[in-house]
Amino acid sequence: MPLCGFNQKMLEGLVAFQEGLVEHGLYERSRETGQTYEQRLEEEMSDMDRFSLEMDSIQNPEMRDITRGLLMFARAFYKLARKNGLDNYQQTTQTVNDYFVKMDRKFYGELQGKPEDMKRLVEHLNEVHV
Repeated sequence: MPLCGFNQKMLEGLVAFQEGLVEHGLYERSRETGQTYEQRLEEEMSDMDRFSLEMDSIQNPEMRDITRGLLMFARAFYKLARKNGLDNYQQTTQTVNDYFVKMDRKFYGELQGKPEDMKRLVEHLNEVHV
């Protein structure tokens, strides 16, 4: 990523987080609550939407940004997982990680330090199919 790059440990952490969103956040919690996966997903999305409205009240600016970023990532992953089919969540996880690897390789392998490197990176990312 044009911030620091990705290594294997970081990618494994993303896999664990994304898989945990579905396995724990949807599958385990739906069993606990007697909801369908889709009902659980709707409730999770609603909770995240309501929480996002309150986030500006988090006083520590760094923790507010970290919390906001994590919520945005989780919400976007749930949307992708739903779009691709919840049963395919592991493939969706791999697709998301592949996206980050492609971003990383393009930036550090080709664009870093060149004029309009970020603009060209975004153009490249718009061609990556997720």
